Amino acid sequence: MGTLVLIRHAKAVDADPRGDHERALAGRGRRDAAALGAWLARNELLPDLVLVSTATRTRQTLESLLEGAAEGDQVEVWPTRRIYEGGTDGVLEAVREVPESTGVLWVVGHEPVMSTTAWDLAEAATVPHEVASNLASGFPTASAAVVSVTDPWVEVGPGRGQLVTVHTARA
Repeated sequence: MGTLVLIRHAKAVDADPRGDHERALAGRGRRDAAALGAWLARNELLPDLVLVSTATRTRQTLESLLEGAAEGDQVEVWPTRRIYEGGTDGVLEAVREVPESTGVLWVVGHEPVMSTTAWDLAEAATVPHEVASNLASGFPTASAAVVSVTDPWVEVGPGRGQLVTVHTARA
């Protein structure tokens, strides 16, 4: 059994002359990501492994998450462009490559892919009403969806998880 934490990057600047992939976090984004990291630590959701999009804002979000969680550089991180451009299929492909020894896995990515992946993995009948309402109203920046999975990582797929909670952090 594992726990998958799907995280949308924190607030980024509106544009970068080098393109979307290079957009950096705004000051508020760094603060919100640190607050989300602290929430994850308080809820015993520190990662054994992190899959992160190669985009600048997701990598910076991860830095701030780890600072807020007081994790520093102790976590193994696998950057992958599949999370940036591969949609839900790209995320699930990356998740299926995770070692079975991984208990808590963070995926730091983008919208609408993070919320869509959470919905796809969830066994719809088991989603608590409050959690469904939170996710249905949108997946704001600096948000995390926590999904419990009972299958091995290599078998994770649609309808095979339980959406436990959704949390948005604001500093």
